[in-house]
Amino acid sequence: MDDKQRTKVLAMVLAGVLALGVLRPLVDDVVMGPVRDAQRKLDNATAEFEREESKHMQLLVAKEHISQGRAASLPPRISDAQWLYQIWITNLAQQCKFAQLQVNPGRTDNRRNQYLTVNVDVEAETDLAGLSRFLYLFEQAGLMHRVASLDIQSTGSQGNPRMEIVLTAEGMSVVGCPDRNDVFVRSELPQPVSATDTELTVKSAEGFPKQTPFLAQLGKEMVKVTGVDSQNRGKWTVERGQEGTTAAEHAVAENVQLFPIAFGRRDVIFSDYENFLNSSPFAKPTPPREFRPRIASVTDKTIAPGESVKMTARAEDINEDIGIPVFALENAPEGMAINSETGELEWTAGDDTEPKKYEGTIILTQKNNEDLRVEKTLAITVKLPNDAPEITLPEDAIAVLGREFILTVAAQDDGPKDSLKYSLEGDDIPEGLAVDENDGVLKWTAPRTFTPGEYPVNVKVTDGGEPAMSAVGTLTLKVTDDTAALTRFTGAVGLDGQPVAWFWNQAENKKPELRVGNRIVAAEIDAELTEIAKRHILMKDVEGVWKLKLGQNLRERELIEPAAKPAAAPAATDIVKAPVDTETLVASDDDKLAESPTVVAQKPPADKAADYDKDPPGATEE
Repeated sequence: MDDKQRTKVLAMVLAGVLALGVLRPLVDDVVMGPVRDAQRKLDNATAEFEREESKHMQLLVAKEHISQGRAASLPPRISDAQWLYQIWITNLAQQCKFAQLQVNPGRTDNRRNQYLTVNVDVEAETDLAGLSRFLYLFEQAGLMHRVASLDIQSTGSQGNPRMEIVLTAEGMSVVGCPDRNDVFVRSELPQPVSATDTELTVKSAEGFPKQTPFLAQLGKEMVKVTGVDSQNRGKWTVERGQEGTTAAEHAVAENVQLFPIAFGRRDVIFSDYENFLNSSPFAKPTPPREFRPRIASVTDKTIAPGESVKMTARAEDINEDIGIPVFALENAPEGMAINSETGELEWTAGDDTEPKKYEGTIILTQKNNEDLRVEKTLAITVKLPNDAPEITLPEDAIAVLGREFILTVAAQDDGPKDSLKYSLEGDDIPEGLAVDENDGVLKWTAPRTFTPGEYPVNVKVTDGGEPAMSAVGTLTLKVTDDTAALTRFTGAVGLDGQPVAWFWNQAENKKPELRVGNRIVAAEIDAELTEIAKRHILMKDVEGVWKLKLGQNLRERELIEPAAKPAAAPAATDIVKAPVDTETLVASDDDKLAESPTVVAQKPPADKAADYDKDPPGATEE
């Protein structure tokens, strides 16, 4: 390009620049002005919309607050509001274990067409935990109320002192709230509930939430409803004893009342108050705690071969802020093991394990604390199973009025015999009857005023095994008059070539005639006649051979030849194990006795006692 052409191009560019500078204001006014004006209007409209939307949201929030406030209001009538609020406060205070409780209505304030307030005054005695629980639940409740005033007087300064409180609770009802017959919806139990039931049914579930979980007050107990039956909304699955209460029995018609949680309080739990409770402002600071670590829940055991032992060692009074406890075993029998973290200990004795005592040492240490070492010896005794003892008693025994009754109870056991213990069981034990605890000897002297008859007596024997085993035997005690003292040997005669002994039973006015081989039975005496002579008879029983002289009663007989008793036989005195029925052996028919002469030996006067051994009139001896 030559210089002439270059000059022409530069001139054109310069003219264009000058033209742009002259036309730019015109372009801004004509083209960009309307655009900027439209943008300003758009910005203004957007800002106005945002302001209106904010007002709308504020209106919605206000409506929601008003709705929540009305839902959480007390009933609209001031009398209903105060009475029902007073009942609710009383129930809550009792649930928190307030003592010396007094709840009274306080002042009221009714702002017509706006709201009304009612006060309830509370005076009580409690501790810091009880007061904290009350305030916690008070604040949790979905109710428009507040603590208007609270005065606390501590009665001590050590530990957990009791406190006397004066509290004013103020509840509110706003205009437009629904009419209701209680603070919160209420129902009742149609059937009783035990302390262990995890399901309950309410009479009506109307007004209760359909979604779970929710809380309800069951009398003075708080329960958490975790499930609602889809077919029957009144049938609930519950967790018992919530919010510091204890599961208890509840009768038919017990109140069940909803306990709604206030908005914004659903994530608050009572344990959030723990630091406040542990550092009570009403108690003096205590010195640093001195820990004394020990092993607990470990006790010696006795088992049989083939049985197992399970227990869990527990570390007590240990500062777990330093580190977790660690368990171990030393010098333990083969097969015994312990979980180092949980302390669970287990050992199974084999079927062939030798019966004896086995010992092991449990060691407690602590992570991050090499100075801690606690030992505890555990003894496990392997012992053969303990069988119940066997008791031996006669089916019945005779006790004579006015005479001492003695019977030794026989018992056998697989353990030491001297470890057996005897006792009487039942409510109808004859007064005065007793058994020696150690040797099993029954003793009793029946009073002469005691009513004769049959009395069952239960004797119990218990061994010294682990566990102790027992056996019970029953003895029928036949209490009778002393007919032996009233039955005399009155004479002997020969009839049909055989000697016959005559007796006189004064108690029943009977005169039996007995021959050799017959038995004489009176009171506890049961003996067989072995010899009949003119002046005496011989009779034999389990104790030996007895001699009874003419004119003597059966009590006056003399033992002339004691029987040899086996060493293992139980000793017995004044008893007959199995009395023989002598209805057919003892002649007592008055017509039969009349067929033969009766010789009665009357006791002679003292001055003729020397002649008493002479044969009585009519007596003969074969």
